[in-house]
Amino acid sequence: PDLPDAGIAILDKEEVKEKMREQFGKEKWWRVILHNDEVHTFEYVNTCLTGVCKHLTRRKAYAITWEAHSSGKATIACVWKAEAERICIALQQKGLTVSIAPDSMFEGSRGNV
Repeated sequence: PDLPDAGIAILDKEEVKEKMREQFGKEKWWRVILHNDEVHTFEYVNTCLTGVCKHLTRRKAYAITWEAHSSGKATIACVWKAEAERICIALQQKGLTVSIAPDSMFEGSRGNV
């Protein structure tokens, strides 16, 4: 049969880096926000946070949980939008009240850095 030539593509390392810079350079920073609730225990929230957000230590997760408990909400992470959505959905699936918002809405934001 007559098949199109699939060929072999060789990716240049610099090309890949440049494409990633372009893709992520256009993305604005987004905050993942934990909202207080009166349902879940500190231990459960900490376990959820450290399970979904691998960068968080238990100590940092506890500080975030305490801030949400004390002030009503706390920032879990400030990341690009796709990652913010992933974290938000994963935590919501565990029953936590979580939202995302553009970092530019907050005082002291990263802007487009």
